[in-house]
Amino acid sequence: MCPILKLKTHNEEKEIEFELKYLLSLTTRRRFEMMFKKSKEMRELLEKSGHRKTVQLIKRTGSYESEKLDDLGKLHKNYRRV
Repeated sequence: MCPILKLKTHNEEKEIEFELKYLLSLTTRRRFEMMFKKSKEMRELLEKSGHRKTVQLIKRTGSYESEKLDDLGKLHKNYRRV
């Protein structure tokens, strides 16, 4: 559980200081885990709200042959690690 900052008035400097102190208390591994988790959340939200993947956008324009696009799609799925 992360600490909570309570201020009576808005103070951007104290907020930044608090955030940096918290991030510095984390291990590098934990920071990366949090980053990957947030990236996954954002990707899922984008897909849920109807944003298409790059390969689908290229396919729609018809600028490449569909066979080449399928190969690109397979490569994209294989390298997607998040």
